[in-house]
Amino acid sequence: MRRLAALVSLLSTFGCRASEPLPTTAGVSLRLQYPVLLIGQASLDVRDSEDALISIQGASSLNLNERTILDSAGHLFKVTRAIPIAGQTPVMLDMGTSDRRYAVVVTDKGALPWSAVQQLVLAEVKKPVSTWAGDERAIRRVQSFTDVKALVEASRESWAWGKEAGR
Repeated sequence: MRRLAALVSLLSTFGCRASEPLPTTAGVSLRLQYPVLLIGQASLDVRDSEDALISIQGASSLNLNERTILDSAGHLFKVTRAIPIAGQTPVMLDMGTSDRRYAVVVTDKGALPWSAVQQLVLAEVKKPVSTWAGDERAIRRVQSFTDVKALVEASRESWAWGKEAGR
């Protein structure tokens, strides 16, 4: 019985590590060329600066960890971690009305050819749960772009690419 207790005690020390302290500085780990396009969570969102990228309203459903970032130079970045910085007011205390600032760790996946960028965005547009739910107008709109800068600019109003825009 003592051996079992000792084994359980020993094994529990491996799973009970103290969590890492929260970062104290907000920012992005690599330099991005702004504006950037956030791709994922069945939507497209444009951010014009690092501050706009790392500041997210507490009540927002935006999860940077579920996004890929395409910068204006055509480089794709994978968000590997987005951690709220230390010392912020808890979301519950202000009902999610204030911005939360994040330390965002990204990895550079390199420059993509235009066709790969288009396919990445089309995959998001075609998702049944996306803003566009595969709407043909939205698909044609994405196919009409010829470069990253035009795509990013048009994505500011991507919500209007589908059926609802025709009304």
